[in-house]
Amino acid sequence: MWRGLLLTMLLAVLASPGAGQGGDRRDIESKLVALEKVGKLQAIQLKDLKMLSEVLDENYILVDQDGSLLNKAQVLAYVQKATSLQYFVSEMTVRLHGSTAIVTGVYRLSGVVAGRRIEQRIRFIDTWLEKEGKWVTIAGLSTPLT
Repeated sequence: MWRGLLLTMLLAVLASPGAGQGGDRRDIESKLVALEKVGKLQAIQLKDLKMLSEVLDENYILVDQDGSLLNKAQVLAYVQKATSLQYFVSEMTVRLHGSTAIVTGVYRLSGVVAGRRIEQRIRFIDTWLEKEGKWVTIAGLSTPLT
């Protein structure tokens, strides 16, 4: 049920006009916030690898909290092996630069990965690019907050 609802929400967001189609700046910012929350964070929580794969570019790269680099396949594998992950976003800002956007924010992560409990506050920066009328994230950076 959740996957169907998430897919419907994501499709509605993706179908709305984009930057190259005369879309209003606030509409684009709202779309990107929805993609962050639904396309990425909720997809991770629900282990919806199909949805997550749609919003991560094929050449996606993440600089993780420990400084390691993860590509798209490694991110998907991490999500798949996690027992549970929950994200709670406390702030998010979108900065548009033509067909590129920088999304910054803070989230609290809690869950279990490889039998180990994790609880962290993290600041993130995601770079989004509009490709062929669709927004995809091409890079991310996560850093822990103390």
